[in-house]
Amino acid sequence: MITKITLQKVASYGENPAVLDTDKKINLVYGLNGTGKTTLSKYLQNKNDVTFSNCSVDGLNNEKILVYNQKFIDDNFYQSPTQKGIFSLASENKEAKEKIDNATEEIKKLTAQVKNDELKTGFQVDLEQKQKDIDDLQNTTEGKTWEIKTKYSGGDRILEFCLEGKMGSKKALFDHISTLQRPLGKPEKTVEDLKKEAEATQGESAKIYEEESVKKVSFNFWKIEQEEVFSEVIIGNESSQLAGLIERLKNSSWVKDGREFITEPHEKNETCPFCQQKTISKDLYQEIQNYFDDTYQTKITELENLDREYFNEYQNVKNLENELLQIDFIKEKEVEFKLLFKDFIDNISNNWSKINNKIKSPNIVVGLESSILEQKALNNFLDSIINEIKIHNDKVNNKQKTKNQIIKDFWEIMRWDYDQTIENYQTQKTKLEKEKDAIITKITNLNNNIIEQQGIIKEAQKDLVNIQDAIDNINTELIFFGLEGFSIVPVGEKEYKLKRPNEDIAKFETLSEGEKTVISFLYFLELCKGKENDDEVVTEKIVVIDDPISSLSHMYVFNVAQLIKKNFFNTEYRQVFILTHNLYFFHELLHRQRDNNIKLFRICKSQFSNISEMNRKDIQNEYQSYWQILKDYDLGSATEAILANAMRNILERFFGFIDKNDFNELTKELEKDEKNNFFIRYINKESHSDPVNISDTKEIDPQIFKEAFKKIFEDSGYGEHYNKMMS
Repeated sequence: MITKITLQKVASYGENPAVLDTDKKINLVYGLNGTGKTTLSKYLQNKNDVTFSNCSVDGLNNEKILVYNQKFIDDNFYQSPTQKGIFSLASENKEAKEKIDNATEEIKKLTAQVKNDELKTGFQVDLEQKQKDIDDLQNTTEGKTWEIKTKYSGGDRILEFCLEGKMGSKKALFDHISTLQRPLGKPEKTVEDLKKEAEATQGESAKIYEEESVKKVSFNFWKIEQEEVFSEVIIGNESSQLAGLIERLKNSSWVKDGREFITEPHEKNETCPFCQQKTISKDLYQEIQNYFDDTYQTKITELENLDREYFNEYQNVKNLENELLQIDFIKEKEVEFKLLFKDFIDNISNNWSKINNKIKSPNIVVGLESSILEQKALNNFLDSIINEIKIHNDKVNNKQKTKNQIIKDFWEIMRWDYDQTIENYQTQKTKLEKEKDAIITKITNLNNNIIEQQGIIKEAQKDLVNIQDAIDNINTELIFFGLEGFSIVPVGEKEYKLKRPNEDIAKFETLSEGEKTVISFLYFLELCKGKENDDEVVTEKIVVIDDPISSLSHMYVFNVAQLIKKNFFNTEYRQVFILTHNLYFFHELLHRQRDNNIKLFRICKSQFSNISEMNRKDIQNEYQSYWQILKDYDLGSATEAILANAMRNILERFFGFIDKNDFNELTKELEKDEKNNFFIRYINKESHSDPVNISDTKEIDPQIFKEAFKKIFEDSGYGEHYNKMMS
């Protein structure tokens, strides 16, 4: 059963889709000429036509759609002098009929298992729900991974280029990330690392750095630190008479320092720099000088030279710290650099202090700590910085290659970060797809069983089908419509033709508009009841009737409406769609139909066509349409039957609403004249759609009806209303 029709970008329908949603068997669609009704019927008639590529229909299973519109009339009556026969089932062979009935019933049961629209159950419903679960899973997961777009395509936009070609839709982005191979381990780089790299290498501010700006510590401090002189006990000449004393004092440096303040005596003693007494004789002075001989002085000079060299390089290295911190790559690792630099400088500083102590006290042994490891660690760090600069410069010089690598690294990070989301999706989808496949298997088995039952029907109906029943039904209805000037007769075993009493084949073009409508519609009616081919098996049909009442066939409106209600509204057809521009016809179809089994729609057009649902209360102007029928009769465009029914509807609505009068009260004056009895009896019928009414109206005198109808208004004091409505 059709649940939704969507029309878009075709004929009078524009970019915005016009949608007809329904869950009812009977669907009545009202719209003026030119609003888009025929486009709707043509779409259902040929859904695969490229013209309707932007249109869609939901809910169809295997139902056959039969459409009555101008194209149907053209194809069946204008294009050929004969019409295809309509095959009906005769009932002579009870055994074959029973097989057909049983198989048909079994097909209905099997079809209901596939999908029961009334109960909204069946495997097809389960399949649709399972597909919805899969779609919901897909949408939820796509929404989750869409966070990537919202995070990195806005804000600083530094990494937005990583998303190029993948932001067309949530599905496109998800499809990309879900097809990536999951990294074996957590990526070493972070998104922040990639942002820094992109800023440094891709923007206009990207620049080349000089590797030479990174100055390593080139002086080998360890060569001084290993000098043996630091481990020597440096003392003066042991042959000096003062050697023993100085040795006992353990402070030759004190004596050495004091020597600088002694001048060589000549005639008398000089003042001692220590005790400030005139104790320094010429001999004592000479012994002091002898103690600090050339060997001693050479060692001291060596220590002083080492100290000077060590200190100078120490100062150079200290000054290097601030210079190196100006380099961006080192600045980014400032903490690490300062720690390594401090370890190295502290080591050198301590050693330099020890060297100073050695010079002051040459007789002490000092052990200098080797700075090899600290210097190597610092230089290794600086080597890594030089390597980073090389890599950076290479990236800047090869921007596209660098950009591609950043994109690759970015998606590896994303794949790692969203791994749980993707894994959960794949696990759940596999489970749902397996369940879906199981349902499809069940549906396939049921459809195979349906095909098997259809085969039984084909075989059984071979001896039952005929085309004569449809001929008889059409000709009977033609007589009922009062069209006795032509009939349908068989041509061979599978065709019909139109025939007049004095013509072998009556040309369809020679018929009046009303006759064309009636004969084509009766043919369509029989086609809906029968089969197009003698071996056709159709268990469910959807009927679409597009405006069977043209402006020139108004005289048949009432009877066509009754035929439709009789044959389509209360039968086994799966669904019925009727489209019309005629309000009277619309109300005739709607009369006495329960709201729970029918749905009403209106097609309107401003710039483009639009479909909207409406209620009975929305249709308030049918009263004028009944008065129009009275005027149409005077112009020759309405039959006596339509005339009489319009009169009854007007009286029922006007007096029932205005005065609440009973018809018996309204007709008291008319009863005085016997000629009005038939009119009185007619308008007092319980229903104007009663079959007896229709039969009676064949014998009415329209002039008597018109006079009686007018008299009721005049006798009731509403003659002015009558004149206004008929003007």
